[in-house]
Amino acid sequence: MSTGEKLSCRFMAALLQDRGVEAEYVDLADIIDFKVSHSLDQHFYDNVAQRLGQRLQNMTGKVPVITGYFGAIPRGLLTTVGRGYTDLCAALVAVGIKAKELQIWKEVDGIFTADPRKVPTAKLIPQISPAEAAELTFYGSEVIHPSTMDQVIRARIPIRIKNVMNPRGGGTVIYPDTPTELDSALAGHDPKLFRSRSSTLLVEQRKPKRPTAVTMKHKILVMNIHSNKRSLSHGFFAGIFATLDKWRLSVDVISTSEVNMSMALHSEAPLYTGGGDDEYQIVDQDLRGAIEELQRYGTVDIIPEMAIVSLVGKQMKNMVGIAGRMFSTLGENNVNIEMISQGASEINISCVIEERDADRALNILHTNLFTFLES
Repeated sequence: MSTGEKLSCRFMAALLQDRGVEAEYVDLADIIDFKVSHSLDQHFYDNVAQRLGQRLQNMTGKVPVITGYFGAIPRGLLTTVGRGYTDLCAALVAVGIKAKELQIWKEVDGIFTADPRKVPTAKLIPQISPAEAAELTFYGSEVIHPSTMDQVIRARIPIRIKNVMNPRGGGTVIYPDTPTELDSALAGHDPKLFRSRSSTLLVEQRKPKRPTAVTMKHKILVMNIHSNKRSLSHGFFAGIFATLDKWRLSVDVISTSEVNMSMALHSEAPLYTGGGDDEYQIVDQDLRGAIEELQRYGTVDIIPEMAIVSLVGKQMKNMVGIAGRMFSTLGENNVNIEMISQGASEINISCVIEERDADRALNILHTNLFTFLES
């Protein structure tokens, strides 16, 4: 564990003690049993939460100041979790002590209907479901780390996001799913094979006026693969997915026909260089290797400088015509759509557009689908 991590916690504990607050420094590396698992699986997280709970219960009347970094854990923390490890530590503390609520303090008031830095009319969302929060996080909104939410929601603990600059604000609360929804989201659950669509049910339910939020994901590259063959699509798809897995490429949006496939890929690290008057060049070794292998299955072409715009809402499956309204709104404002996708959960509708149109499209959709509709 880094020295800076330990020093900052010791300084904070000393500062609290100097202000008359009984505080105690807690080193997470002294709590974790690194032999309990060879991977960051649920067994590992459950063990950490249990040991944290036991350690803190012995600190009656004291404020714990805990190092957020886990130290040398299986496969590496930054590789598996990323920069959200401090929130994850807080989540495991909440699970370990069976907290009534987990508060995540950020520099924003909570989750908004759109990025308030880009959309001035964006409104704060008082409460949201875990599924919606997860979709917003995946498609570009910096909401909360998925691992943090998984651990806390699994324990049925609400999460409240608040602003350090506005402590009296209510923030946004992510309420746990109902037991039925939670069971269906957990691994190993066997859902019903057939889902019915009852028109009576749709009529009886109170129809939502609008989606929950609209979000944008930047730094997108579209890869199109056109098969050389006109049949055996199952082998075509199998080869492509095997190649993507081999070269560790993650696909955000995918669109297919029998012999063609389009994929939207995202990476914080640069995948290519160039633009403007300069010729584009692939600089990512994994992407370059994948393209060379994929060319065995057909013609490969790349479209750089794209973005994904997504509508997210748990009740969108009950909003007849919402997809058409989204696409027609973009078309009427000369925003070209490269790809379209809707997940099986029916909680989001996404499309890929040019990066240069991204912020304008975000404002257009928010104005037409949120501002002008009754909330």
